[in-house]
Amino acid sequence: MIEKILQVGNGEDQPHTTSKLDRNELQFGAAFEKLAIGVALISNDECWMSVNTCLTEIVGYAREELLDSNIHAITHYEDVVINKEHLLQLFNGLIPSYQLTIRFVHKSGSIIWVSLTMSNVLDLPEKPPYFMAQIQDVTALKRMEQRLEENEQHYKSLIAHNPAGVITSDLEGTITSVNPSMERILGYSAEEMMYKPIHVFLGNQFKDLCSILVKDTENYSLSVLNRKNERIELGMKNVPIIVDDSLVGIYFIAKDITQHSLDRESLRQAQQELRETVRRQQGMTLKYKKVQNRFIHTLCDGELLYRMGLVPSDVIDKRIENFLPFETAQAMEQYYTRAWNGEENVSFEGTVNDISFLISLRPIIQEGTVIEVIGSCIDITERKQMETELREAKELLVSFISNTTDAICMLDVNEKVISVNAAYENVFGWKSVELIGSPLPIYLDLEEEHSRLYELLREGKPITGLETVRRRRDGVLIDVSVTKTPLKNNKGQIIGFAGITRDISERKRTEELLRKSDKLSVAGQLAAGLAHEIRNPLTSLRGFLQLLRADLSNKKHYFDIMMSELDRINFIVSEFLVIARPEAIHYKDNDIKLILESVMALLESQALLCGVQLYLYIETNIPQIRCSEMHLKQLFINLVKNAIESINKEGEINILVSMQSGKLLVRTMDNGMGIPPERLPQLGEPFYTTKDNGTGLGLMMCFKIVEAHEGTIQISSEVGKGTTIDVHLPV
Repeated sequence: MIEKILQVGNGEDQPHTTSKLDRNELQFGAAFEKLAIGVALISNDECWMSVNTCLTEIVGYAREELLDSNIHAITHYEDVVINKEHLLQLFNGLIPSYQLTIRFVHKSGSIIWVSLTMSNVLDLPEKPPYFMAQIQDVTALKRMEQRLEENEQHYKSLIAHNPAGVITSDLEGTITSVNPSMERILGYSAEEMMYKPIHVFLGNQFKDLCSILVKDTENYSLSVLNRKNERIELGMKNVPIIVDDSLVGIYFIAKDITQHSLDRESLRQAQQELRETVRRQQGMTLKYKKVQNRFIHTLCDGELLYRMGLVPSDVIDKRIENFLPFETAQAMEQYYTRAWNGEENVSFEGTVNDISFLISLRPIIQEGTVIEVIGSCIDITERKQMETELREAKELLVSFISNTTDAICMLDVNEKVISVNAAYENVFGWKSVELIGSPLPIYLDLEEEHSRLYELLREGKPITGLETVRRRRDGVLIDVSVTKTPLKNNKGQIIGFAGITRDISERKRTEELLRKSDKLSVAGQLAAGLAHEIRNPLTSLRGFLQLLRADLSNKKHYFDIMMSELDRINFIVSEFLVIARPEAIHYKDNDIKLILESVMALLESQALLCGVQLYLYIETNIPQIRCSEMHLKQLFINLVKNAIESINKEGEINILVSMQSGKLLVRTMDNGMGIPPERLPQLGEPFYTTKDNGTGLGLMMCFKIVEAHEGTIQISSEVGKGTTIDVHLPV
């Protein structure tokens, strides 16, 4: 094989090689091995025949590894084709040699760039048996070229895509390049500007470039005309182009600041207007910073400042204590510190020279650090006066609500209690803590009225002076006068209800007494008339009976009966006169047992006729009472007769006598029809009766007799079960 025939550098002499190579070739082999670049012999089938040490170091493969492969085995796959094409041309004698910069794959897997020079070894007419390859590692050079190319691209991209316009000029003032932004700014195309004097576009002051460089080394503004003959403002910067320490040209960098200039002017005007606004505002605006651990005001203006008797120069660059009293300054500094420490929306109130004010402070924060605090101040003097008046009015209202005797209640739109006053607790018996948040419990059994009232209230109609009844906590119904109104907000929406309830039970009782008094007056007048009309004929009858009894002595028994009955009629007439003009009652100590036994004996026959049993139960050791015997008999006769008449069929009447709480109790109980509860309050009124043929005078006399004896009478009844009457008399 050719590889073995030409292999050199391994110190061994091959017999068949030395026969073909002379001494010069041996010297060539030694030089081949020691060359500082990679050298190899490549067979015409593109395999490695011989490689020197430098090549193995370049590609990282050992000599043995290379000799077992071809050149394309370590060539980057993208460069294999081009290398093969050139080898083919070399093999066919089309070219004597070629040079390529291609990529090899290092044994480590990294890519290395090499300069490959391939040429024929022998200048023979026939096709060459092998080629010589010279390989240099140019990776570093290639990378440098790439970086230079990248830098060039970066530079071109910077110029081409720079939002600022860039014109390049040589030292003669001739334009050598124009970027798209400058085309856009001036309105001329690059072709129109290239190789033209720069002063044609930027003005005659650019004729002397040296003076431009000396004078305008910093940013400056320039007014020029664009292609549309419009005046535009440019922000300019001149940058010298220096190559090998020599000035070769100038970059003119421009930015269209026309809008910026307009905006700046607008800003200036706005700032002026803002200063005027701050100055003329009704309130006051201030700013401060912390300088050497002291708060120094940097701004303070507004009408409020002048109303306080100060001017901006009194405050700006001053500390608080420089223009305010020490106590006020100390109080304000606490709030200043809180705002400076980053607290948002710090507000406080103060007073200076009788002017009340409210300040709101807000920190201005940059990159997490407070750099300044701005404050807004308004005059609240009028509000403070209104608050004082409102507070006094509220205190007066609260005092009125708390101390009035009328029950006042506030409800929300769901009819749940918001608050009640002390009078409400006293009238109805519930504590406020029991009622708040709950519906009112006073409408038990009055749901229809409750619904009707609140239906009117929800329509916005107030209810005034409604006389009705309400239930107390103990279940007792009381007479009340109710006034209710809907509560509305400033939009006219109903947000709740207010109720004022007045207990008129005492007034009702007074009215009832007056009504009864009127009836008694009528009854008295009637009784006086009847007594007068009856007594006159009674006197005549009694006189004639006494004359007849003397003549008819054998009929004395009948006359005695007639005289007794006439005396009874006269007694009844006397009782009528008690209604008209109460006469003095003669009291003496009497035994209640004897009085009641007399009543039982008198009414026993009538009770038996009606099928009613009478029972008398008297406790032992009942003391005597001071009373009018005749009047008590009349009292209990009326009570027992009423009981008998209330029993439709067989029944019983029990009379119980006992001592209770130091008083004599006489309880009369029957099992008659009973009295409806709604009629009980009217019992005892003149001419009010539960009987078909009654007059109402009998029970009225009973009440007057008990009242005359300084006692009390209580009636309880249940329809279908009977009636119980308790008479309490002092002992």
